[in-house]
Amino acid sequence: MADDEVPHDSDPVVTHGVDIVSISRLADLLAEFGDSFRDRVFTPAEQAYCEAQSDPPQHYAARWAAKEAFLKTLAGSSPGVPSATIEIDRRADGPHLSLAPVAADALAATLEERGSSLATADIDVSLSHDQTAGYAVGSVTVVATRHD
Repeated sequence: MADDEVPHDSDPVVTHGVDIVSISRLADLLAEFGDSFRDRVFTPAEQAYCEAQSDPPQHYAARWAAKEAFLKTLAGSSPGVPSATIEIDRRADGPHLSLAPVAADALAATLEERGSSLATADIDVSLSHDQTAGYAVGSVTVVATRHD
C-alpha cells in the first residue's frame, strides 16, 4: 500500500511540549511580586496546593513549566491564552490538565487545523522537580484521532 493510500483516520495527531523552570527564579518572582504574580499565573486551587507543600516554589515551578509546555502544543504563538486559564490539578492518579474555555478553544483550533478535534483528544501531563538540581520540568502530550 502506498503512503497516499494509508487511511488517514488511523493516523494519530500528536503534539508535545516540554519546559524547564529554575526553582530559584520562581522563588524570586514569588518573593518580588507576591500575590499579583500568583494570581496572574496560578489558579486559586493551584495556589492552595502549592502553599500547603513544604517547599512551595518547586511546586509552583513545576506547574509553570507544565503551563508553558501546554502552550508549546498549540499551533503558532498563543499570547491570548493566559497562564491562569491552564490548571494543573493534583489527583490520586497524578497530575491532570484542566482548561478554561479560552485555553480549550486554542487547543481545539490547533487540533482542527491538524485534522482532529478536542472531543477525540487525550491529554497527559508529567511534572518533575528536584530542589538539589534546582529545576522543575513540565511535559504535556496531546494525542487525538485524525478525522477526514
